[in-house]
Amino acid sequence: MSYFKSLVSGESFSNVRKTSLVVSGWLCTVGGLVADVLQPLAPFAIYLFGLSLLGVVTLSILYFLGKKGLVGALALVGMSCLASGLIVILQGGGDKAKKQGVVAAAVPAVSQLQERLGLIEKKLDSIKGDTESLKSSAERIESKSDVVIGSLDQIRSKLDAVSSDGIITDPQSPEEHYHNARLHELGGDYAAARRSYLEYFKSDLDKLDPHIRFVSFLRVQEGRAGACEVYGDVTARSSSDLSDYVRLLLLDKPARVAGLKNKFDRSPEFAPVAYHLSLDYSLARLGSQTLADQRQELAYLNSFQKRDEAGGLIRYMIDQTLVEEWRENVEERLAALLRGDAAELLDKPVAVNCIPNNEGWTGTVQIGEPVLEILWRLKDGDELVSTGSSGSIDPRTGQSMPRSFFNLPKQQEDTQVEVRYRDLAGVEQGPYFFDFEGAKRSDDANRRLLEATSSSWASFRTYDGQVLLYFTQLMPYRGALEKVLYGIEVEQPDQEFEFPSWDEAGLAEIDGSFPLWAVVPESTSFASVQLVYKDGDRSAILSFRR
Repeated sequence: MSYFKSLVSGESFSNVRKTSLVVSGWLCTVGGLVADVLQPLAPFAIYLFGLSLLGVVTLSILYFLGKKGLVGALALVGMSCLASGLIVILQGGGDKAKKQGVVAAAVPAVSQLQERLGLIEKKLDSIKGDTESLKSSAERIESKSDVVIGSLDQIRSKLDAVSSDGIITDPQSPEEHYHNARLHELGGDYAAARRSYLEYFKSDLDKLDPHIRFVSFLRVQEGRAGACEVYGDVTARSSSDLSDYVRLLLLDKPARVAGLKNKFDRSPEFAPVAYHLSLDYSLARLGSQTLADQRQELAYLNSFQKRDEAGGLIRYMIDQTLVEEWRENVEERLAALLRGDAAELLDKPVAVNCIPNNEGWTGTVQIGEPVLEILWRLKDGDELVSTGSSGSIDPRTGQSMPRSFFNLPKQQEDTQVEVRYRDLAGVEQGPYFFDFEGAKRSDDANRRLLEATSSSWASFRTYDGQVLLYFTQLMPYRGALEKVLYGIEVEQPDQEFEFPSWDEAGLAEIDGSFPLWAVVPESTSFASVQLVYKDGDRSAILSFRR
């Protein structure tokens, strides 16, 4: 208690006031303001408060121990502690005061002063950052320069390794050996080409085009038998299935096609087999194609394109020019096969047309390719019957031309006709089926015949002092007719020529039981004629001059 009494005693207070109160007040005020202004750099007010508090405690202890002369210093430190503590409390009143200090938060001029002071620091930081960036950029440029120099050196070394004719002087990879082989081959240096091919095959790469090129090269040099022997020796130790595939290409056609078809079925993703099979059915390889050959070629060409689109070609090739050659060849052959009516002919190569005659029916067979023989029979017939030979030579084939028709009796009931034929390869094609409907076919056939002979529908004749308009040409085909209209000296027919109807199949009978003409005036110069068919259709009006 004596400690506190001494602090508040009049004598002590007088000493403090005389010696240090004024100085303490100014120092505490200035120190607090400086600490507050410097708040953005560090919490100096807290530091000052801590130090002041420590000083108060220390000086109080010394004063208690008898150091009465320290009362001024104790007052100074105590006021500093109070001032800094007050500033710390005020700085907690808001985000701006906490970041910039109480004075700067309240006085804009002080805030601007802080920014100016802080700008120097930012500039220094910026200069430091730019320096580091320049250093990093310099390092990257140096690194890039090394890469560029390395790349240039590589390019220079590759250029140095290629001779003036494109040959790589020191080939290292299989592709480089294949490159040299092709260039030597094209340049006519077959010994060097063979050496390069042999070097390539040491790699046993799973690529097809070097095998194909090498085999073609060998066939020119050694013939087919020699090519088979040399290629077999070269690829004897190969683990690739491609060498077995290429050996198939060296076989005779029957064995080759059989082997390729087996490969086609077992390897649905392998596009080259579809291409090579299409070649075996192509016009270029066969010289002349049957429709069956064209259908096979078309099927394999379509399969090739599907497999190629799925990636089943390019994965097996090195030389992209060969890939493009194959694709272009396929496009050209597809266009030729599908040109005009060719596609429809591939699906429906046979047509049968039955026409009535005096004895019954004549079935005419039309086939979209040269044939060796035509065979036919009715549904449920015992066996196929040949139409026989026409007695003429087909100029397209140089062989006997088969007769192109067969006959049916007048009483033939509705049925189905089966037609087959043997193509130029001797392969039987078919069967193809056609419905025979006597009455319907008769009407259709009669109408077609009437339309085909329209210039003969009517004719004039003078007989026994009368002028007669004859309709003789129409009467055998009247099974298709409902009416015959005619007009005399008028453009629009206004009279009807009457005749007995005919509802049976085949040609209508003309037995003299009705006249085939109409009597017209002597002055008649022309007549107009129009036909009305059983289905209600009307023909064009035709004019016939006397």
